[in-house]
Amino acid sequence: MARISHHPRAQRVGRYFGHFGKRLLGGLLDFALPVPENIPLAAVDGVRRVLVVRPNFRIGNTLITAPLVLALRQRFPGATLDWLSGDTTASLLANLPIGEIHCVSRRFILRPWQFIALFLQLRRRRYDVAVEAGMGSFSGGLYAYLVGARYRVGCGGKGDRFLNVRLPRVEVEHVYDSPVAFARMLGADCPDHPLYQVSDVERARADAILGELGLARDGVVAPFAAVFVGGHQDKRWPAADWLELIRALGAAGGRVVAFLGPEEMHFAAKMRAGLAGLAAVLEPQPLRTFAALWSRAALIVTPDSGPMHLAAALDVPTVAILLSNASFIYRPRRAEDVTLVRPSPDDAVRAIMAHPQWAKLAAPVSLADSAEDRRGASSANR
Repeated sequence: MARISHHPRAQRVGRYFGHFGKRLLGGLLDFALPVPENIPLAAVDGVRRVLVVRPNFRIGNTLITAPLVLALRQRFPGATLDWLSGDTTASLLANLPIGEIHCVSRRFILRPWQFIALFLQLRRRRYDVAVEAGMGSFSGGLYAYLVGARYRVGCGGKGDRFLNVRLPRVEVEHVYDSPVAFARMLGADCPDHPLYQVSDVERARADAILGELGLARDGVVAPFAAVFVGGHQDKRWPAADWLELIRALGAAGGRVVAFLGPEEMHFAAKMRAGLAGLAAVLEPQPLRTFAALWSRAALIVTPDSGPMHLAAALDVPTVAILLSNASFIYRPRRAEDVTLVRPSPDDAVRAIMAHPQWAKLAAPVSLADSAEDRRGASSANR
């Protein structure tokens, strides 16, 4: 069942029925639930309990929304701040200043009683404010309404009938600026990039895995490039192109680890055979382990994907391989980031080898010497 759910065709079917269901429900609600009178934001007071509503199953969407946690902490100081998330992405919120995290699941389609039980539980918590963090999402607005909060705050859009504190729609040139614009309407501010926190335990686990690959010892990690061989539906780069790219980097002396997503397992054996002696290949890891490994990379190479936004949250220099101009609004944009649109493997190789981090990736490293040097420095400091 897991393999079927990750198949691109199954995902397209799921998206079709999801959009169809929203249109059908929207048509029915036009008759039953009129758009309520708008309450000014200044009238929102007496707030003790806040719920962020972002029930999304995409890594990128959750990470992009995460900075709103800091804005809402400013706007409602002292209030309890909880989050309604998709179950597959809830772990991304660990270690952020959030109280309880509640989850919706795709399994609710087959188990509607669990959906009902969740929202009965949320209604009993008597939230003062539910913030629709999708900034115009129909499902986000619906869930904010079902929570039963006194104030349902969000941007105007598909969920207008569910909100009673409607703010202007956000118009930005880069998706990372959406939470910033929303925060400013609330009278607060937040970072203009995704948020994520790696724990010490997770970092140690990542170093152990890298140690098995010969890339880490005693907390010292050899600089390596992490290449995500994956992507969502039409954002994928062909497997043959990834093989050509990674082979070229490995042959040039670069240390490279290829990371496979769940949807790429069907060509894992082909990747291992094609990269033998040139690069390591890692099968899918638990999400937070994957993120900890990602945080130890010196350079990340990825298509437009959840891991691309994870790289931005971790502040790791990134080379993004985009397959359409539509993805440009999601591009990484720090000084050391590089964006390539529809490149050939040769184009990507040249861009990576021209990157300032390449010298580190290709330079010889003795982990034994590095570990000894670090222990010696530690002893001298004592």
